[in-house]
Amino acid sequence: MAQEVHLVLLSNDPDRAYPALMLALGAAAKGLKTEIYFAMKGLDIVRKGKAKEITMQGAPPLGQFLDDAKKLGVKLCACAPSRQMLEQMGISEQTVEGGVKLEDMMGFLERALPAAKEGGLVLFI
Repeated sequence: MAQEVHLVLLSNDPDRAYPALMLALGAAAKGLKTEIYFAMKGLDIVRKGKAKEITMQGAPPLGQFLDDAKKLGVKLCACAPSRQMLEQMGISEQTVEGGVKLEDMMGFLERALPAAKEGGLVLFI
């Protein structure tokens, strides 16, 4: 099994979101299978248009990093604990950026746990 990088992004804070996306971009550029699982406040980042509003001095809007991640094949997933919870949060296939999959934690764990056992990274940011 090739090394994999699985990131769980729990925040919409630029001080956490930018490093998470930069790490994902670096891993994907090195040819590693890479995934970001957006949960809690991190879900804000994958709402249509929201990443373009998140900025950090000296860096392009976070939306550019998200677009680059998609181009490099980074798997982007929105935590879907239940459809009912997501609907209450205003999250649906129609409200997230294109290329973002809604997925429950079990799907994430089915990929991340074997990867970790084989020396891959699973990071919570």
